[in-house]
Amino acid sequence: MKLSSKSRYALRILLQIGYEDLNGNKLAPGRLIAAKQEITEPYLEQIMIPLKKGGLVETVRGCNGGYKLKKSPSQITVLDIIELFDGPVRLAECGGKDNTCKKTGKCIATKAWEELSAVFRNAAGKITLSSILEDYIKSNAVDYVI
Repeated sequence: MKLSSKSRYALRILLQIGYEDLNGNKLAPGRLIAAKQEITEPYLEQIMIPLKKGGLVETVRGCNGGYKLKKSPSQITVLDIIELFDGPVRLAECGGKDNTCKKTGKCIATKAWEELSAVFRNAAGKITLSSILEDYIKSNAVDYVI
């Protein structure tokens, strides 16, 4: 399973916005986010559209405008972000609405894939923006970039 680049960038963007807020900056300007994450502003906007529609960020317009989290960092999980950009987490095409496997309902491996998917979903659902930012701040990780 490989996550889309939009999922990966969305997590980094949300962490950047959360970090800016922790440092007393109520808004994170798009130009700052794009520069820190080394992406273009148009690509940032492509990622922001689903984040806004998904209720994770909001935009404040104006010369001092920018982005802010619409929910607390403790309420936004990695699973929320993955499913917003990549859809429901399933490690195999067993079952589901878009089932493409001819052996659905007859395959002995289905249960294993369902259990592994559940483990991944559970783990990703426990990792919040807040927990990632807390670990980053505690570690004084100068080698890591937000």
